[in-house]
Amino acid sequence: MQRKKRLSKAISDFVDLFEYFPNYPDNIDFDQIEFAKELEKCVKDHFDYTIEKYGTVPKVWVSSRPEIIFD
Repeated sequence: MQRKKRLSKAISDFVDLFEYFPNYPDNIDFDQIEFAKELEKCVKDHFDYTIEKYGTVPKVWVSSRPEIIFD
């Protein structure tokens, strides 16, 4: 049960910071503690390592009003 809580918190913290969900490892039987540690490192470093490692596609912000120029 401890591993599920840790993974759940790590995912929640990741989503709160990056505002998108990370991709999971390809292996359905992956080590949840190791994955939680990776997500915790992403949050700590403010850098998404899952983009390269798991192919996570970050959310891209697009203005709904393209005629507005942000300076």
